[in-house]
Amino acid sequence: MVARLGSALVLLGLIALTVFAVTLPAGQGDPRTLLLGAVLAALGLILRRRPRPSEEDQPGRFSTLRKILGRRPPDTDDS
Repeated sequence: MVARLGSALVLLGLIALTVFAVTLPAGQGDPRTLLLGAVLAALGLILRRRPRPSEEDQPGRFSTLRKILGRRPPDTDDS
């Protein structure tokens, strides 16, 4: 979920930077647009690069149902 928010922020930041780049030759480039685009893009990249929790840390889906039925998830141990 956080990765999706990060992707959206990166996209909004790139759009803001594009708007700044298009308005710059006309002499109407607003530095706040440049700052906004850079901040949004950087924040989005930070959110996208956050480490995701491992599957071992998260409870499995339907774990209670598996316990009731006596089924265990497949063993992924290579040894």
